[in-house]
Amino acid sequence: MKTSNAGVELIAQFEGVRLKAYDDGVGVWTIGYGHTGGDVHPGLAITMKRARDLLRQDLAKSENEVNTTIKRPLNQSQFDALVSLVFNTGALPLRSTLGSCLNNSDFRGASNEFPKWCKATKNGQLITLEGLVRRRKAEKAMFDARSTSDVPAHWLNTSEKAWVTRYDALDDAGKGNSPEAHALQEKMRRQRKSIWRLAQPKAKGGDGNGWHFRHRIERYRSLKARTT
Repeated sequence: MKTSNAGVELIAQFEGVRLKAYDDGVGVWTIGYGHTGGDVHPGLAITMKRARDLLRQDLAKSENEVNTTIKRPLNQSQFDALVSLVFNTGALPLRSTLGSCLNNSDFRGASNEFPKWCKATKNGQLITLEGLVRRRKAEKAMFDARSTSDVPAHWLNTSEKAWVTRYDALDDAGKGNSPEAHALQEKMRRQRKSIWRLAQPKAKGGDGNGWHFRHRIERYRSLKARTT
């Protein structure tokens, strides 16, 4: 199996994107959704379409882990959720209780394992990271969905989803610099700024609900990725 468009979108929003090559801090040149390798060098710039293509290329290892480790049939949404998890954590979940549940057809048990993979080591201590809590929640929702059509970009409102869908179609067709694409970018840029303002504390002019209200952080990232 391969990751669906809905699965790629889910992963992309949590990975974040950079369209110009950057040093990751330890001398590794990186671009797109965390892509590294001999093809990345200082000064390299890519399009959003190329970033998505590289992400799909980089997902192959995680897809292979799921395809070879899980012996029971999976539907597309289950497969996508597992690829997202493995791409983020490595294959350990598939070799732990989650994988054991799947190989014994205990899908409810497997679903309940997702929230447990939200810790990371910081300053020598194992702590829960809010970003991982949100990601596991989104992956669990995808795993539990009947089909990927129930979940793609579910955090976007109707207008945002229409802008993103149309802009991506133009970019895929090589028309990312067309007048229509620029007009869509301007709408997304204004919306992104509106989300940022509302997410600020009341003392700074926001509404006090913060970034996690109505998926603001995921919506902001989706729009920023297309307006950078």
